[in-house]
Amino acid sequence: MDRTRISRIALAAALAAAVVAGPAMAQTTEPAAQDAPATGTERATVNVQSLSGAYLAAKLARENRQPGIAADYYDEALRLDPTSAVLQQEAMFAYLADGRFKDGVDLAAKLVDDDTVGKVAKIAVALDALHEGRFDAAIESLKLNDTSDLDSLLVGHLSAWADVGAGRGQEAIRRVEALRGASWFEAFNQYEIGLIAGLTGDVERARTALGALISDQSTAQTSVDAYLAGAEALARIEARAGRKQQALDAVARGLELAPSYEPLTQLEAAIRDGKEIAPPIRDAQGGAAETLYILGQAINRGDGQDVALLYFQFAKAVANTADPKLLTALAGVADRSKQIDLAISYYEQIPEGSPYRRTAELQMGLDLWQAERKDEAKVHLRKAVESYPDDLQAHLALADVLAADKDYAGAVTMLDKALSLAPADAPNVWNIYYQRGIAYERQKQWDKAEPDFRKALELEPNQPQVLNYLGYSWVDMNRNLDEGLNMIRTAVELRPNDGYIIDSLGWAYYRLGRFDEAVEQLERAVLIMPADPTLNDHLGDAYWRVGRTREARFQWNRALVGDPAPEAAEVEKIKKKLAEGLAPVADTATIAPPPAADGGTEAPKVSN
Repeated sequence: MDRTRISRIALAAALAAAVVAGPAMAQTTEPAAQDAPATGTERATVNVQSLSGAYLAAKLARENRQPGIAADYYDEALRLDPTSAVLQQEAMFAYLADGRFKDGVDLAAKLVDDDTVGKVAKIAVALDALHEGRFDAAIESLKLNDTSDLDSLLVGHLSAWADVGAGRGQEAIRRVEALRGASWFEAFNQYEIGLIAGLTGDVERARTALGALISDQSTAQTSVDAYLAGAEALARIEARAGRKQQALDAVARGLELAPSYEPLTQLEAAIRDGKEIAPPIRDAQGGAAETLYILGQAINRGDGQDVALLYFQFAKAVANTADPKLLTALAGVADRSKQIDLAISYYEQIPEGSPYRRTAELQMGLDLWQAERKDEAKVHLRKAVESYPDDLQAHLALADVLAADKDYAGAVTMLDKALSLAPADAPNVWNIYYQRGIAYERQKQWDKAEPDFRKALELEPNQPQVLNYLGYSWVDMNRNLDEGLNMIRTAVELRPNDGYIIDSLGWAYYRLGRFDEAVEQLERAVLIMPADPTLNDHLGDAYWRVGRTREARFQWNRALVGDPAPEAAEVEKIKKKLAEGLAPVADTATIAPPPAADGGTEAPKVSN
């Protein structure tokens, strides 16, 4: 069986500039389970006969991160019992996470004094007021008690934008300056002050704040997004002031950190061409939305993703616009929640010409593949390569999909082009050589594969995946046995909890007839990944060779029900082993692994 996987290197490269390396911030104190993220576009067909049925269905959907379906069931539950505080609390979160802002605000208005969800309710009510231009009412609603650092920063910045809307620009700046807290406050405060000063006409103050933000790249450790947005905002302010060189200098600071960041590359081209440049922020509502977006990005990982989704939906509601970067952020949350259809729907809304469109095109192609719409994915990514012939990420994305579809020759063509486009010192060039080496090896072109693996190790010494693949391949071909085993052992030392790499070591011992050592390593691998069918199949083979035939059959049976399910050809081979066992070693010329689906030798599985 072909044990390589789609690597998603294209996605990683395409989105690298947007990855946030922010601090470990305190989050809002509402229960994370209630702050459910956005989910698929499917809606519930509500057909429940009781309040308990509707409620349980809603809770299950919420736990599965499907607030759209949850919201539909909460509609029915609230119809049956409109006074239930618990239903109102949970439905509010489902509505807000699903983007049903007005429905969420209607419930929030009833819950502002609730001890459990009052904080989020007050923020929602405040944002509704800010959106409608009731700025003093927004400030009043944002007066929260018992706030975390993140809460304090959020409500302080939102209150400042309400001040701006009320015509109190200097008071807004003083409000932000007075915010004190964790060390990471400073970068966000500088960005907010720069935006407020720029919008209210204090250009010199804006230059000072934004210049301080981007003067030292170490501030990007707090928030890459704030740093890059600061460079973009300063460039726009300078360009609108007629200071073309200073604008280009600001863009250059951002591009030093992220050379291919398209919002800056497009802005740079527009400035050079003398085009009219839009301001960073157009009004107080846009400023509040930017606050929510930037802080949302800073926590948009791990458990913080649930709260980040609320921030993104709040931002979309308060600005009443489908900003492309917000759509990209919402799509990213949907991707990570495995809500592929919703993610695609967000990406599709990003307009042509937007600096976020190219990334959207590539991610849509990968999402289509994940959604088992494989022909569409290939057509989509081929079109992207044609539309962006000099784009490295487009070629990598198509190469990923072609390799996953076992079109290794097509993948090589894309990877050849990718290598011609990639800067020699780019950090992921080793990975392109590695992926091309795999594609060559799968085509039985070892004379081309081995140099690529060696080149990958030259560029990234001690890279465990490359060590694993090259070392196993040598052992499998009975070449460079000592060096190959040492490579696999080194890979295991570097990744001691990687079941696939440990499996490679165990299977290498098996190939060499060292069955006791094979059992030891393969048992370790199965402990780490107990559901993987290949690992269970391998352990079954090793058990058989050491005389543990009952345990061998147990592992083979586990392989048949593994996750992911084994391919049909592998199922037949495992069933034959269950019926007949393995031929004695003396009766076989070599102890060969099961052939790959394409008839080749099995390759070591590649970790994600």
